[in-house]
Amino acid sequence: MTEFYAEKIETALQTYIDDHSGTLTREQAISTILENWFASHGYLPPQQEGRRPEDLDASNDD
Repeated sequence: MTEFYAEKIETALQTYIDDHSGTLTREQAISTILENWFASHGYLPPQQEGRRPEDLDASNDD
């Protein structure tokens, strides 16, 4: 990777971290970015939140 691209990526990464209220470490930000990219490109299944078992009944059968 060239220095130009490394600088652009580093700037984008820092902006991403800053946009998330400082709650992410550098490693967490990289992990989140990669996980989102892999999921959106079909390399990881998308994360889905389902209903809790106690909230299931016949009205929400598909």
